[in-house]
Amino acid sequence: MLILTDFSEASFRAAEYSCQLTGLLQIRRIVLYHAYQTIVAATDLPVSPVKNSRQIYMECMESLGLLHDRLLSMLESGVKVDLVADEIFLPEGINQLCRQEEIDLIVMGMSGKSRLEKLAMGSTTARMMETCRLPLLIVPREAIIGRRIKTLVFATDLKSISTLPVAQLHAFLDAFKADVCVVNVETPVEEAKYSPEAKEVITGLHQFLDKYNPAFYYIEGDDVVKSLLVFAGGHKASLIVAVPKTHSFFSTIFHKSVCKKLAYNSPIPFLALPALQ
Repeated sequence: MLILTDFSEASFRAAEYSCQLTGLLQIRRIVLYHAYQTIVAATDLPVSPVKNSRQIYMECMESLGLLHDRLLSMLESGVKVDLVADEIFLPEGINQLCRQEEIDLIVMGMSGKSRLEKLAMGSTTARMMETCRLPLLIVPREAIIGRRIKTLVFATDLKSISTLPVAQLHAFLDAFKADVCVVNVETPVEEAKYSPEAKEVITGLHQFLDKYNPAFYYIEGDDVVKSLLVFAGGHKASLIVAVPKTHSFFSTIFHKSVCKKLAYNSPIPFLALPALQ
């Protein structure tokens, strides 16, 4: 597990939350990581260039050590923790970093809730979602620590199933053992809602997910994100899962802008799974 940190309380909350998942996900190694040429918790402000690279590195390693000490009591026994500070840019270097460190899951915090930050789709969080090829867990500052994942919302737009990362999705569902709600939100229309293609996707989702006894919900709403969050709140969900678009413009499972808005606005953790290419 790679935990990205900028040493803010928001990123500490993400680290704290993810530590409670190590047992469930059978994580045996955590990398606490800081890229000191970029800030990873929903801001793109650069580090001041006054200090030289060596000074910045040493200060970052000291801060990582303090973070490790704060997290120590929350870790499962036997979990190894490595501290890494680097001068690479995120998110451009994230996939190479994950290959080098043999990462399976990336965790980052979400703090900024200002109107400007909600509109700024070019933020580090949004670019991470577009760039990284591994599951990305985005933890809001409001996330409740110690709360078991009892209900999970899997959001889908029913546009495609060929790029659904079934093995990864099954791995998380097997680990969490949560009640699964498959949710589709459509704009209200007078004619029949679902095309033959959408019905084919629904059939495929039943085949892939039936062993988890999911409940399927088809909701009408003009605002997809708001409808999903109202649903998640009403069902006391503790995790939202979706699959953002692939690199191909025409091949999507869930529109990237919806996933970005979910990441910015969700008061519960959001797990973005990379679509198969």
